[in-house]
Amino acid sequence: MPTQKRNTLACGFAEDDIIAEALGENSQLIRQKVRSHLTACPDCTQRLEQYKQVHFQLRSLPAPETGLAAARRALDRQLTHLTADARPRLVLSIWNSPVGPLRIGTTDRGVALVEFVSPDDPDSGARRLREKFAQFSFEQAEGNEGHTALTRKLEAYLNGSRQALDWALDDVLMRSDFQRQVLRAAREIPYGSLTTYLGLAERIDQPKAVRAVAQALRYNPLPIRIPCHRIVGSNGSLTGYAGNKIALKRDILAVEGIPTVPSRSGFAIAQDQLYVGRQAERIFCRPHCEDAKGIRAGNRLFIASRTRAEAIGYAPCGVCRPDRRPLHMETEPSLF
Repeated sequence: MPTQKRNTLACGFAEDDIIAEALGENSQLIRQKVRSHLTACPDCTQRLEQYKQVHFQLRSLPAPETGLAAARRALDRQLTHLTADARPRLVLSIWNSPVGPLRIGTTDRGVALVEFVSPDDPDSGARRLREKFAQFSFEQAEGNEGHTALTRKLEAYLNGSRQALDWALDDVLMRSDFQRQVLRAAREIPYGSLTTYLGLAERIDQPKAVRAVAQALRYNPLPIRIPCHRIVGSNGSLTGYAGNKIALKRDILAVEGIPTVPSRSGFAIAQDQLYVGRQAERIFCRPHCEDAKGIRAGNRLFIASRTRAEAIGYAPCGVCRPDRRPLHMETEPSLF
């Protein structure tokens, strides 16, 4: 009996499985096989994203009586009739954190979602997620041990006793490869330091894409774990956090020892109280050092303290000597 012909890509992987993954049709076994392959094959990762975009655009089209509309309806029916077992699970729980209620979502690959929840309507976000991500089956994680372990680490971070969250991540809710690139760059900004939106755009070699970078950060599905709070405006202003939660951004920065001051737009970092790190040279300066003037935004970090600068491998500038003339006494950050 002849076997069904399968399209094989140059890397040797079955293209049909990539297409089925974009449509959400793979079994759990094939899904794991695809995800394992994607970790080592950037070409297939890009191909999957392209198929997802085509699928999204197809579903977004108006539905006149054409062959294309029929194809769209057929795809919708396939997604609608997927069984819960055939769809990946997104396990949700709400944790009353020191900064307010947080919704945490996990898949079998790791944490996919951290979302600030409105205390007035905690269920609205869950409804929106179900409507937006129909390819998932949803489960509420009441008393889930895995989520409890995650929140313990997050609580330690928010009370200042932990500087890193070693959560495994799943980027499935990120919108595009560009957003993944931006968020990977944001993850590299160290604890207790800051860069600007322009600085982040320069770090990904797209200095004219500042607005697109800001949008990618605005829709970060993993705030705190991917520290978009460490990105500020070129004038130091705290802008665009989780929609418009500027006070929340200020509070999280305070945990990391970053001082802020009132400004016309709300709050801004206190630049006179922060050291300037020159990333290419691995040197940190006092804020008005002549050697720190004119450096590119992508080469600049604002750093909370000498301790933090030295912890990330920066040496004191030989001109302004921040080791001999510190900006302030080294103190522990404010805790919630």
